Amino acid sequence: MRYYPISIDITDKRCVVLGGGGVAERKVESLLRCRGRVTVISPDLTPRLEELLSHNKIQHLCREYQRGDFEYAFLVFVATNDSMVNTEASQEALERGVLVNTVDTPKRCNFIVPSVVDRDDLVITISTSGKSPALAKKIREELENSYGEEYSIFLTIMGAVRERLLKASNNSEKNRKIFYRLVDSNMLDLIKEGKKDKVDSILLDALGEGYSLDELGICLQAL
Repeated sequence: MRYYPISIDITDKRCVVLGGGGVAERKVESLLRCRGRVTVISPDLTPRLEELLSHNKIQHLCREYQRGDFEYAFLVFVATNDSMVNTEASQEALERGVLVNTVDTPKRCNFIVPSVVDRDDLVITISTSGKSPALAKKIREELENSYGEEYSIFLTIMGAVRERLLKASNNSEKNRKIFYRLVDSNMLDLIKEGKKDKVDSILLDALGEGYSLDELGICLQAL
């Protein structure tokens, strides 16, 4: 295994995307979803990036790359269509010790981006260490079929239950048994089918009164 797997909190961190095309747009969208503070450097933007700019979701430097652009940056994506610019920019980022990914050029990266199955709090990543993005995509699509939106709802329930249990009891062994009981139940299938009453029944059996979906503030509909 060449790359160390890690999840990083980029909330309010300065993230710079060099480039304004489709690839840059996808990087910007993913950074914004994770609450990064995004600056795009490019003379041109896609319509979607223009829209994000108009809503003050991103900052924009309307020009080509200049050395010094990555000062105070936490993370950089280099995604222009000019290989010479990409080389110069990635070199600056590496010299500064900034996290940098140069799209489609692993040797100019100190991190790579895995393929991702995103179910809100459930995040499954697949990496081929840059050897075959096509295989990573294929595996991701297979996993997306196995792990649907019901997992997102289930984790919302588990998070709410866990928070309340930990406040109410410091009996870690008892809590552990409850968590595994819920995980081993058929709640995921019931969530997928929108069977609220049966989900409530499982919660009642495992936890007692006070843990219904309504009391946890969770709305359930069939997926």
